[in-house]
Amino acid sequence: MVSRVFLVLSTLALFGATQAHQFTFVNRCSSSVKPVIANVNCGYSPRCTAPFSGGSGVPNPAISYTGAQPNTLAAGASQTLTINSQWNGRIFNQNGRCGPKGESCTLGEFNLDTGNQFTAQAYDISNIQGFTQSMQIAVNGCETVTCTNVKCGCRNAYPPGDLSGCGSDSPVRGCSAGSHSWTITFCP
Repeated sequence: MVSRVFLVLSTLALFGATQAHQFTFVNRCSSSVKPVIANVNCGYSPRCTAPFSGGSGVPNPAISYTGAQPNTLAAGASQTLTINSQWNGRIFNQNGRCGPKGESCTLGEFNLDTGNQFTAQAYDISNIQGFTQSMQIAVNGCETVTCTNVKCGCRNAYPPGDLSGCGSDSPVRGCSAGSHSWTITFCP
């Protein structure tokens, strides 16, 4: 009986441990950066309504990040935080000009609630509202995307003012289902 309880608890712990992503924030800039994790659940998610109930809604809605914000990172510093697996949002460097959800700044955009066997977890860099920061998004087992200047091109990021999505959403990358380790580098 004790071994069965231990097996069930171990299985639940393992399941819970795999339901989140590790995000590491790295500052390679010459000055400090203040990374911000902002929720934008219904802005981009196909699953932004209430959980399935009586035939309406969707079975797996996006879940807001409610943990601590990253620390201000000195030049050369890094920090790792855990973000839940169904999070949708933005990561940016709050340089004093950015709005609360990263308005007017370079953004890392994430749609992690779609990661299942049919739909990839999506991520990109967007400069649509303005280029303020070079940035790189790397994820284990998936493609790295880097934008180091305002003219980094549609393959790497949405350019300033481009509401067309580069014509084909070419800056968007997809990553397989499951938990991943993400690295967000400022000034790569």
